[in-house]
Amino acid sequence: MLSFIHTADVHLDAPLHMLADLYELRQDDFRRTLQTIRDLVAEKQADFWLIAGDLLEYHGGRRSTAMFLRDLFASIAPIPVCIAPGNHDPWRPDSFYQTLEWPGNVYWFTPEWGAFEFPEKSCVVYGWGFGQPHVYESPLASFPGKLDGYRHHLMVLHASVLNRAGDEHQPYAPVTLQELVETGMDYVALGHIHKPEQFVHPQTRQPLAAYPGSPEGLTSKEAGERSVLYGELDDAGRLTLQAIPVCQRQIRKVTIHAAGAETTEQLVEVMNAQLAEIASTDLVYVTLTGERAAHFVPAISVLEQRFSRFFSLAITDETWPDIDADKLVAEGGVWGKWLAKLAEAEASARNDEEREIARLARQEALARIGGSIR
Repeated sequence: MLSFIHTADVHLDAPLHMLADLYELRQDDFRRTLQTIRDLVAEKQADFWLIAGDLLEYHGGRRSTAMFLRDLFASIAPIPVCIAPGNHDPWRPDSFYQTLEWPGNVYWFTPEWGAFEFPEKSCVVYGWGFGQPHVYESPLASFPGKLDGYRHHLMVLHASVLNRAGDEHQPYAPVTLQELVETGMDYVALGHIHKPEQFVHPQTRQPLAAYPGSPEGLTSKEAGERSVLYGELDDAGRLTLQAIPVCQRQIRKVTIHAAGAETTEQLVEVMNAQLAEIASTDLVYVTLTGERAAHFVPAISVLEQRFSRFFSLAITDETWPDIDADKLVAEGGVWGKWLAKLAEAEASARNDEEREIARLARQEALARIGGSIR
């Protein structure tokens, strides 16, 4: 049996400007997460640690961080660490990947396809790395094929699998599922997409490739538990994948209904009830929504202070005042005409998107009106 730990998209030393004074503490989280992954590699006695790109930022990455990685990888020698640079950490002559001396158990993939042979494991690990931040062609178009005489074949690749639903990422190094199938790999360790996703081989119906997702959340879009993938490949070629949580903190997104709040104290009571189960070590993004008294506008700075127990807290106010819109429309004033126009736009919307835009515009109008008459 062959085993591996697969991670990607750590983004060490990424700017994360929104964290301000918490930046260095968050970077320490990222380093501790890598130490957790290292410990997992050792605990599982994995045959390989596969890292599919965007490990250390090329722009802004610090030498001290690169040296941390060097020492971390050396600490699990002789277990091979196979790294395919991505679009955020390309294989450039002045990158730490080329200017620092790395331990012998680290195997780098470059913009030319590489194949590292491990006869004692009857395995070959193939890979390709970005040479520049922007690659718009499929790297698999030039894949030379797999080597004969080995039982297992793994690949490490930072790329975009095309035709994914709801993909918000730039399709750098675009590949198709069919191209992945044609490589003949037992498994392709992918990076670039921060949301976990697996791709099944159309014939065998077992996992062929996967994105593990970022092991530590970088933005509010990367909420919840973050993991790495542990894979076991038996001699018959059957692959099992297991997601193992490794993150130091979770990002939590919470929508809280104002429930007609008329005072800060009432709103704090509502928020306390909904945030009670969230760990103080987490990063919390709260959206306030719903109707509240027209005379009351939430004081965000006060709320953030009241809930300062969290490592990080950001509050967005999307509440609206309890204004009698029908009365304003009937009175025929400027505000009433404005609301009537928006109601007409919502009623005549041609699709759900237009209807939602009109609804949000009406909500914003009510908020502005409430701010004027409170």
